[in-house]
Amino acid sequence: MTTVADVATAAGVSVSTAARVLSGTGYASEDTRRLVLDAARDLGYVPNQIARSLRTKQTRMVGLLIGDVENSFYSVIARNVESATKDAGYHVVLCNSDDDPKVEHEYLQLLEGMHVDALIVTPTSKNRRYLARLIQEGIVVVQVDRRIEGLPADAVLVDNETGAASAVSHLVEAGHTRIGIVTGELEVSTASQRLAGYERALKDHGLAIRPSLVRSGSFHREHAIEDATALIRSKPAPTAIFAANNILAEATLIALDQQGLKVPRDVSVVAFDDVQWMDMVEPPLTAVRQPVADMARSAAELALRRLRDGFEGRPSTVVFRTELVERGSVAPMRKNGRAARAASAR
Repeated sequence: MTTVADVATAAGVSVSTAARVLSGTGYASEDTRRLVLDAARDLGYVPNQIARSLRTKQTRMVGLLIGDVENSFYSVIARNVESATKDAGYHVVLCNSDDDPKVEHEYLQLLEGMHVDALIVTPTSKNRRYLARLIQEGIVVVQVDRRIEGLPADAVLVDNETGAASAVSHLVEAGHTRIGIVTGELEVSTASQRLAGYERALKDHGLAIRPSLVRSGSFHREHAIEDATALIRSKPAPTAIFAANNILAEATLIALDQQGLKVPRDVSVVAFDDVQWMDMVEPPLTAVRQPVADMARSAAELALRRLRDGFEGRPSTVVFRTELVERGSVAPMRKNGRAARAASAR
């Protein structure tokens, strides 16, 4: 392995001078810098990050622990966190918990062992004590998309309840009264908050909450189609469905197609998460848009600020607003084929 001494010998400078140039600290003339950097490149010198972290007490690494790497929502988070932290001289270690508390715990142990300087996490609700311990050990923790109540850590969120309520209200205003919801495990804050928004909108419009029209299972594909199918087959069947994230929206469209039903002729659909494919399907899907890139960058900036300034100040919570993007997946009740057939049968 090429050492700093090897680079110094090749460049014709002292070891201390080569070390200053390679670490980016201290003074060296431009000619000296060029000689050292050219020698390092020619020799294939790679900095010893472990040795550097022992000297500086920092690894310059940020852990990013997300819920589902297959979900494009999290891909946008990862891309923007990586971009923001890289600009500040940090590297991201990406881990996927698959929304499994046990897997999440394993990765928290791994990241602790790697001595990451900060952790940006979309947490499940099961590892609050472990996360609290990491904070006590001096690791900066920032929650994004979800928050664990009682955890003394910064959080970057979206107003899930209001966003969900706007989606359901849009369906009610189109004349729908039998509106179903497919959401995730209610121990996950985003799932419970979006269900709360669904219930709030129904109450605000004087509509009853029908337990048969509520399906809370999982945000993952393997269960989502089953949940959506069960909702579609419920009695009485929904004339409209609110899918609480993009995976559930995809599952709902698949389930409707498998049942020979068309959107919006037979069933109107609104989704939470406006991802790229929703504007590409036919009809384009009405959806609640989150400023995902801004959320991710805000989380990264909070982490970097804590690393720079220490743990000064109480944990902060940043809440972003949503936007309902209206497209072609919602039809007025009078034009809804399934509703018309049901009405004529009564």
